[in-house]
Amino acid sequence: MRLTFLGTGGVWAAPVHGCTCAACDAARADPSRARAPASALLEVAGLRLLIDAGRTDLVEHFPPGSLDGVLLTHFHADHCLGLTLMRWSLAEPLPVWCPHDPRGYDDLTKHPGRLRFQTCAAGEAFCIGPVTVTPVALIHSRPTLGWVIDHGAERIAYLSDTRGLPEETFAMLEAAPLDLVVLDCAYPPGAPDPRGHNDFDESNAILARLAPKQARLTHLNHDLDQYLAASGVACRTAWDHEVVEIGGPER
Repeated sequence: MRLTFLGTGGVWAAPVHGCTCAACDAARADPSRARAPASALLEVAGLRLLIDAGRTDLVEHFPPGSLDGVLLTHFHADHCLGLTLMRWSLAEPLPVWCPHDPRGYDDLTKHPGRLRFQTCAAGEAFCIGPVTVTPVALIHSRPTLGWVIDHGAERIAYLSDTRGLPEETFAMLEAAPLDLVVLDCAYPPGAPDPRGHNDFDESNAILARLAPKQARLTHLNHDLDQYLAASGVACRTAWDHEVVEIGGPER
């Protein structure tokens, strides 16, 4: 399995409009330090699945026939805005697996165009080609699912957006070894409430319990990037365009 990070940022990812903090200035000076909306591309045995779709340039990067479907964690704009453009197409229908959320996003589910929304429930696994996908419940401000993806002995979990994990989700994740966990981490330690995302300490506690072979933090905001740069703390934050290969070398 090969996972490419298309974006690793939260809604306050560097560079934030009007902000002159060190992280935002660095992102403007060096585009490799900037973060697009958190999303990824999973490739395995010829299958190509998009995980979340907040980027508005998806139609430019994924021509007709280049995707087999979309795994949508939830209907916040920074995760589904790109679908509002992808739906207006004469290409073949594109399946989108998502949580049940009557609010949806604007008129996206009412006027889906080429998109074929299929609601999922936590714990109810299904197959897409060569992989088995198990939705797991996350803790966020609206219905949100994480995705556990199995291919043979390989297993990854993509868990964004969430603050903590329900015990039933821990049970599913701990049922078999995890090769890779991609986990929400938006804030530096001790971020004030209310919020629906992990801070750095909370993410580390989750990863310590799950003990995956590899881990990456995603959905980072500019204040977390600034904290990490100033503190020098070692961590496995993902970066836009980073590629992780399960069963192969990291790049």
